[in-house]
Amino acid sequence: MQEKQTVDLDVQTLSLVFEHIDIAAVIASISREIVAINKAAEVLFGYENSEVVNQSTRMLYATDVEYTLQGQQRYYERSRLLNDVYNTEYKRKSGKVFTGQTSAGAIKNNAGEALFFIALIKDDSARTAAEEALNQLHSITSSRELDFEQRVSAILRLGAEHFELPIGIFSKIEGNEYEIKQAIHPDNQLEIGMRFDLDLTYCWHVYHSNKVEGFHHVAQSEIRHHPCYKAFQLEAYIGAPIFVDGKPYGTLNFSSPTPVRPFINQDYELIRLFSEWVGHEIARNNDFQELELAHKTMERMANTDFLTGLANRACSEKALAHYIELNQKKNTALSVAILDFDYFKSINDKYGHPVGDEVLKLFAQGVNALDAEDCHYGRWGGEEFIAIYVNHSVEQASHQLEALRHYIVSHPVFHNELAVSATVSGGLTQYQSGECSDSILNRADALLYKAKRDGRNRIEIG
Repeated sequence: MQEKQTVDLDVQTLSLVFEHIDIAAVIASISREIVAINKAAEVLFGYENSEVVNQSTRMLYATDVEYTLQGQQRYYERSRLLNDVYNTEYKRKSGKVFTGQTSAGAIKNNAGEALFFIALIKDDSARTAAEEALNQLHSITSSRELDFEQRVSAILRLGAEHFELPIGIFSKIEGNEYEIKQAIHPDNQLEIGMRFDLDLTYCWHVYHSNKVEGFHHVAQSEIRHHPCYKAFQLEAYIGAPIFVDGKPYGTLNFSSPTPVRPFINQDYELIRLFSEWVGHEIARNNDFQELELAHKTMERMANTDFLTGLANRACSEKALAHYIELNQKKNTALSVAILDFDYFKSINDKYGHPVGDEVLKLFAQGVNALDAEDCHYGRWGGEEFIAIYVNHSVEQASHQLEALRHYIVSHPVFHNELAVSATVSGGLTQYQSGECSDSILNRADALLYKAKRDGRNRIEIG
């Protein structure tokens, strides 16, 4: 009787020792029956202390095999178990299996006989899952087969699975406006472009603190009175700010209508890495777009006449060579015209070069007004212009040129309230199979001078 009272007293003492530590403690007899668990163990396994006392520790293991194996290796009467650390698979009351990092030992009497086994168990699943998620993140971000949007989508799915939070959002924030750029939702209730007031979202805390924030059970947290909780009843949230070139851009966040396990340091580090990559990719994409725009601008400048905005001579020569090569392959119609302003030197001499420049610009204005397809117009030099008509016979091309000539005649340039009228003459010809570009240009040029000799302000066709 005295021995039983002593054992009971030892159990009570042990229970008090481990009651308030934040690591799950399971005290078991030599026969591996549970004599007590602390509060942390109740949370970890989901059982009340009264549900497990006098029950076999088998109920805590994921499988019979694991239970038997640990009994053979550690938990037996003559075991010399002392501060042994190992990982094994456990099972919660809900049936969910998790990896537990276990530190085990035996409590012995003065004679060296084992009285109890003590196991201190820490859920290691989150840490190992975080390591696996980190490996998957590397695979996603290094994939050459995915574009930016596909990578973000993969990251949202990875985060939703890892954090056990089914709602994932990549947002952009400007002022107090929260815009969804990409999202996943189990019921597809979120769409790209949806906007909310920032202060009505949990992301307000993240965006203004400029750091990762997480709440695994909002109803029991300091933000339980937040408008987002009242409106959407989201019980769990973790989010990180996104910075682009050092400036706040938005957030990457995950949430759920049900509470989840407490977040660990690896979770905060993982979502920080998620958001860091997104910010880096946005910045890189911005740089690429700026570089591409600069390249296109330089290319346009290299191929464009700065005064009229039409193609310059070098660009027009390349275009003509290309269309001739195309014609030789497909045997389609191709017409070319050279045009020249009449008495242009007189306009410059009488009204000045600024007026002459406005006259030259008038040609480009007429081209833009026609809005013709399969046509190339360029400044050939001085007051000369070239027109290339793809899939146009000379008859079809002549209608375009007559419209252009009429536009120029009917739109005078004004100088000191004086209307200065201008006219153009042109030579139009059709490409003949096998000839080179110089041949068709010489023929168009000869027709131009014939139009000049025959009275100007006309198109000569030949």
